[in-house]
Amino acid sequence: MHYSVGSNSSETHLMSDIEEMKQGKISNDYNLVALVDRIEGFSNDSVTLDGNFTDTRLYKIEHNSYQRLDGGEFFPEITVSSSYEANMANALTLKKFISYCKKHYPANHYMLVLRSHGNGYAMCPDNESGNADRIYPAEISDVLTKNESVDILGLDVCSMASLENLYEWRPSGNSFSADYVLASAPLSGAWAYDAILGRLTDQERPELTVDSNFFEGGAESNINPTDMTPLQFSNLLFEEIYDNQRWSSWGLFDNTKISQVKSAIDKASVLLTKENKELISEFIESTLGYYHNISNDLEVAQLTCPYIDAYHFWSQIGECKEFVDSTRVQSKLVCSYLDEFVVHSYHGNGYFPETSNFTNSKSGVYQIIPIGNKTYSQSKNSYWSHCNWFHPHDRSDHDNSYGKYDWCSDGAIERNQKVDNFYEFLDYLFDPENDSSGGVNGYTW
Repeated sequence: MHYSVGSNSSETHLMSDIEEMKQGKISNDYNLVALVDRIEGFSNDSVTLDGNFTDTRLYKIEHNSYQRLDGGEFFPEITVSSSYEANMANALTLKKFISYCKKHYPANHYMLVLRSHGNGYAMCPDNESGNADRIYPAEISDVLTKNESVDILGLDVCSMASLENLYEWRPSGNSFSADYVLASAPLSGAWAYDAILGRLTDQERPELTVDSNFFEGGAESNINPTDMTPLQFSNLLFEEIYDNQRWSSWGLFDNTKISQVKSAIDKASVLLTKENKELISEFIESTLGYYHNISNDLEVAQLTCPYIDAYHFWSQIGECKEFVDSTRVQSKLVCSYLDEFVVHSYHGNGYFPETSNFTNSKSGVYQIIPIGNKTYSQSKNSYWSHCNWFHPHDRSDHDNSYGKYDWCSDGAIERNQKVDNFYEFLDYLFDPENDSSGGVNGYTW
């Protein structure tokens, strides 16, 4: 299920992705359905699909061909001849798309790919909706249900590989979930769909260049889509992302294990309240960061992308001899759980600065941790005060925000005057006014 959100500047390359899908899909043993939204002003491609359209259409992708689809009971506005403009940044549209695919193309396993832009706290912007709407992680868990859950979630967008985002889609309860997630921590590029889909076959394809499998060992091989497991397909996806996008940083995550990661981090945060605040802030500042390359100004980059590598951060805490043994032991436990959670990961070469602080298949997932005490030169306010979008409460009345992160609320008892989870620890660390007003972010721990 390919949610092709081209209602923004990502439309420039969207049609190339669709063409790659057409070339790569050679097996009839799985279905590939795409909800495609385009916008005027970028690609003028009129041959990959049926014309240079700027509305929203449904397609079933086949080898070097496609079939335009009616939307049925889920999208009655979409027909093979009508024009309909969907708001792709509305999670209800995503819900209807998944429901449509599961009803009309039932399968043993499902993968959902979200393809567009992302910035860490939102993705899939629709610039035709009138207010530059976008999809937020907690919006998905609010609107989608267990019925729309998938085996694999592929985030073909930038910068969404955070523990806080993936925890929203953990396999528990009655909300949307995914067992495996592929996501990038920093900027990234589109997947090589021809290479990926070309390996989903039981046929011999001697024309394909056979690469070595960097992460699993041995040579890469095709897999039969009739009996492949979600983990096998996830590994194949990751191999091809690595082969074709060495400059970025990607991770494959076993999302069935994220709850134990959160629990261990929350326990460590309680212990950290007894440690030196200044030393903890120094570790935050020295941790490997994943900043958008949007500015040569490091201050702006760190303000807008407060994303630091989770494994590197907790490794530093675990090795710090100035902390008590219980803090260090718990931090090392966090690292061991992160190692189980991260199936594969790598750090890009050439585009990003070289670093010795990234450990393959351990690093690659970040936490939202700002350099909270730092003051932004233009506003004269702390970096923590600029993170109001990262919040347990509903923040939808704020610009470019949604809030309602389960990561922030789960395990916490608000206003009990003690730190219960990691979000409350950050507020304890950076917002000393823990009174009834809630300080800079309106939250009282």
